[in-house]
Amino acid sequence: MTDADDSHYHDLDMHRTMLRDHVRCEAFRRALAKSVKLGDVVLDIGAGTGILSLFAARAGARKVYAVERTKIADFARQLIAVNDAEGQVQIIHGDMESVELPEQVDIIVSEWMGGNGVDEGFLPAVLVARDRWLKPQGKMLPERVAAWIAPVWDGKLESDFNFWRSQPYEVDLSLVAETTISEVRYCQHHITEGTLLAQPQQMWTTDVYTCPVEEARSPFKASLLFSVTRESNFNALATWFHADFGQGISLTNAPDTPKTHWGRFVYPLNRAMKVERGTDLAIEFACEPTVDSHCRSKWSVKVGDGAWEHHQSIN
Repeated sequence: MTDADDSHYHDLDMHRTMLRDHVRCEAFRRALAKSVKLGDVVLDIGAGTGILSLFAARAGARKVYAVERTKIADFARQLIAVNDAEGQVQIIHGDMESVELPEQVDIIVSEWMGGNGVDEGFLPAVLVARDRWLKPQGKMLPERVAAWIAPVWDGKLESDFNFWRSQPYEVDLSLVAETTISEVRYCQHHITEGTLLAQPQQMWTTDVYTCPVEEARSPFKASLLFSVTRESNFNALATWFHADFGQGISLTNAPDTPKTHWGRFVYPLNRAMKVERGTDLAIEFACEPTVDSHCRSKWSVKVGDGAWEHHQSIN
């Protein structure tokens, strides 16, 4: 993978967002504080600005190898120096799958999760590192990540569609609406428990101790049946994740939990439809790895005995 594949992680702007995410950073800080023993060696994969490496160093790590494949590694070196941690933290600018380390490590930490866990395609690199560099009985942070999904009514999405389809400025902009249907809508913080139309269900769980690398490089798929819990309009699916670090520490971007930079990811349908309480909703969802190591999303919905509606992401 080249730096071009991670262009949005090159610049500080994306990292500012993550650094300001108190829920995210505090979960990793607490997990490292409880897991790192004095003298441990830690590997931080996708280190970004090096914040997790600093957490590990301050928890007592003898050495932290901070591997970052984008040019933000140059900034990380400066941040490590400003925090007087050069003796503990070594920034390595390179791809984790080809990097050589001088020793094996006690702990691997990585914030590899996209909005529904596996969608950023970074998990395989973490598992390759696990197989090459983690000591027997070594620790992974996080340990397990589960992906969740639910049908929703997204009033903001409907308002947007209504605008594009209303011939604003006396111009037919319906093509914008039709294109938007195939776009994943990221960071949708307005999706709350009150917008869910059925009990959420788990799509898959990734145990990073046992998941094979090849499984992480294969499509993640789920086929689920929901029962609508209230009469409403229905126009989208929403997804999120729950990461477990062990020792009672977790991190999630689920609805009605403390705000994170992820928010919920929303997958639109063609048009809003009325659903009654008790209506069956069949949903199929997949994250399929692409050549740039990211993920193409596919989602299909069938309401009651109706026909399937199929979608594939273009972003």
